Amino acid sequence: MRRQCTVLSLLLVLASAGCSIQETLIVELEDLVVAEVHVQIGGAFLGGNRVMAFLHRTLGYSVPGARVVITRGGTASVELQEADEDACRQERPKNRTRGTCYLASQQAADEFQPGEQLELTIELTQGRTLRSATTIPGEFTLTGIEDGSRCLLPPDTALTVQWSRSNGTWAYVSETLIVGLESSLSGTVASTNEADSLWLLGLSLSASDTTIVFPREFGIFQRFDLDAEIAAQLQKGLTPGSQASVTVTAANRNYANWARGGNFNPSGRVSIPSVTGDGTGVFGATVTRTFEMVVDPDSSGAAYELPACPTS
Repeated sequence: MRRQCTVLSLLLVLASAGCSIQETLIVELEDLVVAEVHVQIGGAFLGGNRVMAFLHRTLGYSVPGARVVITRGGTASVELQEADEDACRQERPKNRTRGTCYLASQQAADEFQPGEQLELTIELTQGRTLRSATTIPGEFTLTGIEDGSRCLLPPDTALTVQWSRSNGTWAYVSETLIVGLESSLSGTVASTNEADSLWLLGLSLSASDTTIVFPREFGIFQRFDLDAEIAAQLQKGLTPGSQASVTVTAANRNYANWARGGNFNPSGRVSIPSVTGDGTGVFGATVTRTFEMVVDPDSSGAAYELPACPTS
């Protein structure tokens, strides 16, 4: 009898343990509106400024019919108009979230200036409102290189890219698109097609860090994904016939606190929102400066008639 009780007790314990293991906590997800609003003061290669808002929900739905207004300096207001979703995907190519795109006209966008204080109001169709404020980073210039210019870089030569400090900047994002490097290394004619292009990223998480060495300090997040021969070449410079475009972008605090993608996570472990009210999101601003450099495929330097890049 005692043995039967012992076995029964053991079965009851196992049964109760089994029940506890099968317990499942179900959390109902909150369907929040997420507003990603960016003001981009573009460099010469970017075709002017861009003022855009991408509105979506945490459960993946679009947000049509919203009224998105940005006020400049507390006086002039610009209302963004609903546009094709692909117009916003140009800035978010890896993000496939469904949403609604809102854009300012090119004329209105080009009136935004570095250093301006901005206020954002988004009125949703359900009577809800989102608000935020931001300041565009201050004006800055590349040292010795005119915005939108082209220059000639000798092969296997590093270029120290310097720029003046931009007030209100939280981080500088430097990017380069190098074309023709792979084919040049393989001994073939340098190509300009997309398959022979290499995009690299550099980051300065300090407002006072205004220098980056091209090309070896670009690609810090892609270093272990690069082909060994290409990585070794980038430590020296470019090869004959290759060319590169470079952008240096001053990003404000709101932008840096939200930005995340792949290994590019200046916000740290989580994104920090800057939009409040009946939703969440970011209201960020950037100022970008651009230039291009080419490496002459002719050892005599006869192929290009360009000023020399300021390498010294």
